[in-house]
Amino acid sequence: MTTIDIHPSARQGDNMRIMGDLSLAPGVEVGANVTFYPNVRVGANTKILPGAVIGRPPIRAGTTNRPIDIGDATARIGSDCVIGANCVLYTNTCIGSNALIGDLAVIREGCRLEDDTVVGQNTTLMHDVVLQARSRIHNLAHITGTMLIESDVFIGPSVSSINDNDVYLKRFGLIPFEVTGPRVRRFAVIGTGATIGADIEIGMGAIVAPGAMAIKDVPPWTIVAGVPARELRAVDEDSRARILAHFGLNDEEGG
Repeated sequence: MTTIDIHPSARQGDNMRIMGDLSLAPGVEVGANVTFYPNVRVGANTKILPGAVIGRPPIRAGTTNRPIDIGDATARIGSDCVIGANCVLYTNTCIGSNALIGDLAVIREGCRLEDDTVVGQNTTLMHDVVLQARSRIHNLAHITGTMLIESDVFIGPSVSSINDNDVYLKRFGLIPFEVTGPRVRRFAVIGTGATIGADIEIGMGAIVAPGAMAIKDVPPWTIVAGVPARELRAVDEDSRARILAHFGLNDEEGG
């Protein structure tokens, strides 16, 4: 039995399509031509702009290698969010409060976005990405599956990331399918057009310069640049101290 729970104060746009269980909390605003797949929960005062698709299930084609796991098959959006026009949010996603998702963004199944996060226009988050509190991803970025982005990270426009160094054989099913995304630690900055390799760590407070290709671990509070990326220098002590002080941390806590 389908359960539709739409608060009387929620505003529904023209041609809104409901395909299964749906909950819209007080103050929600839904634009025209929005599609809700089954099992969607939307928190108070969230705005969903026209043309968005919420709760879309992944559909496997015969040409794909990655097994699909839709988890609990529920899409959850917190309160006071903005979901941009023509976004596609898959099922088994969870978005915290006060998040901003730009127009035409795609967020795949298994993603977890914490409070106050930003995903820019035309950006894609592949499966099982974790985006922690207050981190921001700019426009046109490709965030690979299983990538971890800790709190207070900034990722610039057109950044790409990789989770597989064995695609040469894996694409034909000649070796088992396993992928490991990179890990970007707190306060790090990834510059415009940079590429982040599979299974590496960008350390706390590190900076990857625009256009760089990071294919090995970057130490904390270090600036790297080039193709492949090489260490230039340490982040200056004053900037490091100001960031840590802003968050009430001491130098020891900042690595």
